[in-house]
Amino acid sequence: MNPDFYIPAFAGISHFFFGIYVFRLRPRQSVQTIFFLLNLLLSLWMLIQAVRGFLPLSFRNLALNLTFLPISFAPFTLYVLFKKIEDKDKGIPFWTLILSFFGSVCIVYTCVSQKMATLKDPENFVFDLNLNYHLLVMYLCFWMFLAITTVTRTMLVKRGDFKVRLFLVLLGAALVLPITTAFVYFLPLLGIYKPYLSSVGLIFASILWAVAILHYDAFKIKEEVLKGKEVLLLNRAASLGFLKLLEKLDPMRFVQKSAHEKEEITKQILIQDYNLTVKTGELSVEKRARILSKKFGKYFK
Repeated sequence: MNPDFYIPAFAGISHFFFGIYVFRLRPRQSVQTIFFLLNLLLSLWMLIQAVRGFLPLSFRNLALNLTFLPISFAPFTLYVLFKKIEDKDKGIPFWTLILSFFGSVCIVYTCVSQKMATLKDPENFVFDLNLNYHLLVMYLCFWMFLAITTVTRTMLVKRGDFKVRLFLVLLGAALVLPITTAFVYFLPLLGIYKPYLSSVGLIFASILWAVAILHYDAFKIKEEVLKGKEVLLLNRAASLGFLKLLEKLDPMRFVQKSAHEKEEITKQILIQDYNLTVKTGELSVEKRARILSKKFGKYFK
């Protein structure tokens, strides 16, 4: 089994189908489309790494340079995603669009002309890190830091579920930046060329970003789960962890919403008990208690 093929192939397919999964959900938001584009870019980056090893040696330098294209567009796409999660109605700053346009033109030209990197060992895709490559890494890190800074400022002043969603966005970015930078920049400086291993952080971060996109109200999702309603698998799986984060990040809002939830449950118990008393007056208190416990007991676990 060749890990240089199977790991990036698995990661590329995973990113593609995960992006499709989030994109297809209704009602569709603009952030779902951007999330799909981000995962499509990451998928292409991984899949090119998987298949380039099957190319003749004479084409491998071109394949290496083309590998950098998808990942070059990903950080700006991630920045746009973060901005839309922060405020879906707010436009993207004009200066960032201009910078991204000229940056993309330069990167495409450099990659197509095979000047981004030059192979010194075509068999193993070992290449020299020239000035263009150093500039590319700096360009990509710039968009990552800008995205993180933008969301951090907003998270510090927001409350409730939205604060937790922004925290998940930042947590994903905190995983991606050091892991990806290590595998695409620092380790190659030491002679270790395994960029596809950054997929470990990328896949986990994509899951966190998807939760941030889809998780609309932690207590409402919990209620729907307890009632047996149809809830997205991702929201169902993340519900408990999301509530724990809400309790830690905004304890006051957590207490308020928790108290409101308990009030609603208590009201439903009183209504149900009244209905049982009116309709079946012969039932003893113990029997009514058993009926109510069976129906509402799951809310107090």
